[in-house]
Amino acid sequence: MVRFTLRQCSYFRAVAEHGGIAQAARVLNISQPSVAQALEKLEAVTGLILFDRHHARGLTLTVQGRSFLEHVLKLEEQAAQVEREAAALAAELAGEIRLGVFWTLTPFFAVDLIRRFAKAEPALTITPHEMSLVNLAEAVREGSLDFALTYDRGADTTGLNLLELASLQPMVVVSADHPLAHRTSISLSELESDPYVMLDGPGSRHYFEGLLAENGMTPRISYVSSSLEAVRSAVAAGFGFTFLVMRPPSSETYDGREVRTLAITDNVRPLRIVLASREGVHRGLVARRFAEHARSYFTEAVGKPVS
Repeated sequence: MVRFTLRQCSYFRAVAEHGGIAQAARVLNISQPSVAQALEKLEAVTGLILFDRHHARGLTLTVQGRSFLEHVLKLEEQAAQVEREAAALAAELAGEIRLGVFWTLTPFFAVDLIRRFAKAEPALTITPHEMSLVNLAEAVREGSLDFALTYDRGADTTGLNLLELASLQPMVVVSADHPLAHRTSISLSELESDPYVMLDGPGSRHYFEGLLAENGMTPRISYVSSSLEAVRSAVAAGFGFTFLVMRPPSSETYDGREVRTLAITDNVRPLRIVLASREGVHRGLVARRFAEHARSYFTEAVGKPVS
């Protein structure tokens, strides 16, 4: 426990700089006894002799006093920095956003979202945490995350505010040599006899299974993987078709083959990206800035959400 105060240190520095208690008292605009008492207490709690007392020449720093003064100057500089940072926090010009991200959204959106926000708001920090859909919802509810960039399905959203950022329309992915690969769009009924390559990721599996069921399709499952690139490679190798809601920038798979992505002409439910936050919690300026930034970013990157 620190037994001396910043005020005592400030009085000590003033005496050291001006060479005496009377001179320091005039500069500080306080009484001489106040300065003298502060010095006595400082020497008492530190066990140091800070000054040599001379009747004719006033006070001069001892070796201990000179060394202690260096520490005091550093301490005052640090205290001033703390004060500036506290003022910035009070004005919400600085701070941290604890952002949870569902793993499939990280490479497509989260990295660029964070980069742009850091450029626009250099005093603010985003600390990302990748989690499953269920863990994201729970972490926001319990307050260990400020926001979660996630989907509107796959987890219990009770107690959460969901700000819709984007609507992702599912697409069909087939191999480059598939009979329908030359097309730009397709009806799901045209794939009734094709085997299905399943992306077995949290949230995505149930969503895509729902699309199949809603369109009366029960295809044979030929390959299952939780890896997006493994699924694309299996499709490129001719194992069947799959669904994706986000298109990688290249049609080439890791093994050098290629796939084709086709729009779906049927009326299918979109998968929605949302920014989840805890209900009933005051959102300060920092949080509101980030939410607005996220909304603007996704409007530019994907387009306005479909109601």
